[in-house]
Amino acid sequence: MADITFERPEQMSPLARFMSQYWRTAAAAVIAALVAVAAYAWYTSSAQQAKIKAENDLGAIIATKTGPERLAALEAYLKSAPSSTKGAALLELARTAQEQNVFDKAADAWNQLSLTAPDGIRELAVIGRASAVALGGDKAQAVKILSDFLPKAPKGFQPVVARQLAGVAEEAQAWNEALAAYERMKDAGAGANKAFYEAKIAEIKAKMK
Repeated sequence: MADITFERPEQMSPLARFMSQYWRTAAAAVIAALVAVAAYAWYTSSAQQAKIKAENDLGAIIATKTGPERLAALEAYLKSAPSSTKGAALLELARTAQEQNVFDKAADAWNQLSLTAPDGIRELAVIGRASAVALGGDKAQAVKILSDFLPKAPKGFQPVVARQLAGVAEEAQAWNEALAAYERMKDAGAGANKAFYEAKIAEIKAKMK
């Protein structure tokens, strides 16, 4: 997805920084459309209700700290963060932990966010958690997270989850899950995409023999 840019990056909100830096690797444009609208509206509304000190404390962490120092500061901040800024802090913690390859902390932050966030962010958080778990080396668990979530996801979001599941399941050699994900995408696809999914289905079936 294209980076979100601002003339003065130091004034970016935590969510804007997250969208511009972390999700440049996201493959599905639907994530940008759904999350940019739902999540940014949610964060803006929450920030308006936050206590000024809490907002300033979080902003200071993001503006002045980097790397492990930022990670430690965010963890400390979250211990007493008000609900109005907790979501933004968790987003920044997840992004920072993943950048530092501290995948267990990234997965935990995504998981906390998935339990409390509104629609749009919740789906993104589940995918983020699965990604962190997979990068941490437990691809089988990532497959389970996505497989369990797929039928519960909003219909419009299911192709995104299925695409993520297909890739992780192939890496984990979980052929049944990969096959089911590609078949779901084929049923929803058309034209060149449908032909690609049919080819992947044939490839996976051959591996299962």
